[in-house]
Amino acid sequence: MNNNKGMNLKKISIFENIIFYSTIIPLIFFTVLILVQRIIFPEEIPNIFGYKLFMILDEKMEESLSYGDLVITKNISSDNLKLNDVIAFRNNTNKVTIHKIIRITEKNDGKQFEMQNSANEIGDTKYIEKKQVEGIVLHRIPNLGLILIKIQEPPIIISLIVVVLIIGIIAYYIAGKLDKRNSEIIDS
Repeated sequence: MNNNKGMNLKKISIFENIIFYSTIIPLIFFTVLILVQRIIFPEEIPNIFGYKLFMILDEKMEESLSYGDLVITKNISSDNLKLNDVIAFRNNTNKVTIHKIIRITEKNDGKQFEMQNSANEIGDTKYIEKKQVEGIVLHRIPNLGLILIKIQEPPIIISLIVVVLIIGIIAYYIAGKLDKRNSEIIDS
């Protein structure tokens, strides 16, 4: 009977390791990928397999987007863009903006896109070229950007560190108690 308990503990341990490593390894991979991109291409926005994340920090973006939304975009060839696509692009001040395409015209050096501008937008771009396109908007996650902005504030960072440390100490204490109890069961 004690042997079965030992086998169950090994199964739980293997399961915990699988979950732990299947989470940690991708996180490390994506973090290293983004850091390498930032070092090699400092002027470009890092992407993961062509997908980029943007936070809406302006009230004057596309009407279907709100301040604090997190937007997922995908790199796309400008040849595949069409009317009414909502895209992220760099405006004349090199700031990423998101608007809808309202007209496409052919120029000598390729397509030019007329973007729907908000009233009185300063530093925005009415017409853009393919080199300014950052990606097409695929999905929006409402208000997640607000949470990410709040997490960056020093009191929140300190609070999160304290909470993680407390949880770590509690988990270490519980693991020690479980190990002691399991060794007593196996010994008896």
